[in-house]
Formats: sequence, C-alpha cells, structure tokens
Amino acid sequence: MIEALLAKAKACYLEKDLRGALNYYLEIESIINDSIELLIEIALLYDELGEVKTAINYYEKALLIDSDDARCYYGMATIYDNLKQTEKAIAYYKEAIRLEPNYYEAHFFLANIYDENKKVMLAIYYYEKVIAINPKYFYAYLNLGSIYESLNENDKALNLFLKAEEINQNNHLLYFNFGVVYNKFNETDLAIESYKKSLLLSTNYAYTYLNLAIIYKDKFHDYHKAIEIYTEGIKHHPEADVLFYNRACCYALSGENKKAIKDLQSAIKLYRDLYKYMLIDEELNELRQSPNFYDYFNFN
Repeated sequence: MIEALLAKAKACYLEKDLRGALNYYLEIESIINDSIELLIEIALLYDELGEVKTAINYYEKALLIDSDDARCYYGMATIYDNLKQTEKAIAYYKEAIRLEPNYYEAHFFLANIYDENKKVMLAIYYYEKVIAINPKYFYAYLNLGSIYESLNENDKALNLFLKAEEINQNNHLLYFNFGVVYNKFNETDLAIESYKKSLLLSTNYAYTYLNLAIIYKDKFHDYHKAIEIYTEGIKHHPEADVLFYNRACCYALSGENKKAIKDLQSAIKLYRDLYKYMLIDEELNELRQSPNFYDYFNFN
C-alpha cells in the first residue's frame, strides 16, 4: 500500500500537482510517522507551496528522530534566507556545515548571504570552500569573480570567469561580467563581443544594453549606434529609467533636443532622483540652456 501511495505522490509531483503529492505523503505519514526521509519530503513540499511555518515544523519533527541530520538545518536555513531572517539563516547554514563539512550548497548560500551584506572576506572564504569541495560549481566562480571585479582585482576576476566558462557557456551574466572586465582592461573589442554574446543568450538584463551603449557613446562618440542599443533595450525593459536617461544624453549630444527632453521626462517619472542628477550632468549642459527647459519637468 505504501509503495502504491509513494508512486502516486511521485507521479503528482512530476505533473506539478504539489498539493496532490503532499496529500499522498500525508496519507503515508498516517501509516508510518518515524521516517525521516518522509518528513523531509513533506517539509520540502510545504516549502514549495509557500507554507513555510508548517515546513519548519516538519523539519523539527525530523530532527526529533535524528538531531544530526544536516539536511534539516539546511532546509530551515533556506526558508529563513528567503524570509530575509539573516541571522537565523546563517546559524542554520553553519549548523548544516558543522554536521556535514562538505555540504557545498550550504557553503554557497552562506557565502551568498555574506556577499549580499557586503561582508566581503567571509563571502570570499565560503565561495572558495565551495570550489574546493565541488570544482564544477559554476555560480561559485561567477560570484567570486564578481566580488574580485568589485574590488578592482580584475586579473583574479578574469581568471575565475574563464574557469566558469569552462563549465557553462550559456549564462548571460557570465558574459556581462566578461564585458565589464575586458572594458576595464581597455580591450574594447572583447568587451563588445562579450556584451553582444550576453544579449544573444538573454535580453533580460537591462545593464547589458547600458554598458554596451556606453562603449559606443564614450569611446567612439557614435551616438547613433548607442541610441540604437538603448532603444532595443527599452523595448525589453520599458521600466528601466537608466536606459531612458542615457538615451536622452545621446539625443542631447546629437542636438535632438525634443527627443532628449521626452526621454528625460520618462526617466524622471520612473525615478524622481534623476532630476537632481540632470541638473548637474555635463552631457546636458547645452540642453539645459534651451528655452523653457525647466518647464518640461513640472510633475506636480
């Protein structure tokens, strides 16, 4: 009977019927309630369904059977992590690691918390732990490289991105990061190639359009090409204030004042603080001298 219920639960899960799968697992629990594997499976399902308090209760039930099961601490850590209860998440990730030192997922998400909270050295330490345990963990290289790039240790960053590329050539953020580093090295052709490859893989990151267009604007003074890139980016990201603002700058530098003003209006409506920056932006010096310029920005 239990095997039949398990088969039905797994079939429901494969069909993305999470509630149906849960109901079968709960039926099994009414028959056997001392299986840690079953309790963890139920906890995972409750978590997927967004019922996190019940999920935690099931992890705690499982710990009553085996208080040293690292999976339970890891599962609770991920819940608290998603809830932004950082201190609890850190404590549970660390307990999972204490019990299972090679639990590389726990190391990774602990590193990620430290990364997000600007605790750079701790983030580096735990990302390096991930790589030592699992040298094929792509995102550890990507995230660690991003940290080194932010610290302007670009040789280290590039080396890590190259190692990441050996594992996965289909991640748009990797090629975005290549673009950033190559641009810092003044390897303009490689930067452009990297940003273009990133966009071929995904159009979902507005800053790829931004950075690529800035190269054409700042290095080649090719405002037409930059405008073309910003326009394409805006098609995919109509709420990206930074794309409207920077296209406005290109229009202003090209003497297309009406289009520049229209884009500035769009940008400032999306993000009001851009108004203050507009008042001091050197690229808009001539535009600000045009008749009735400030009248266009009365949003009251």
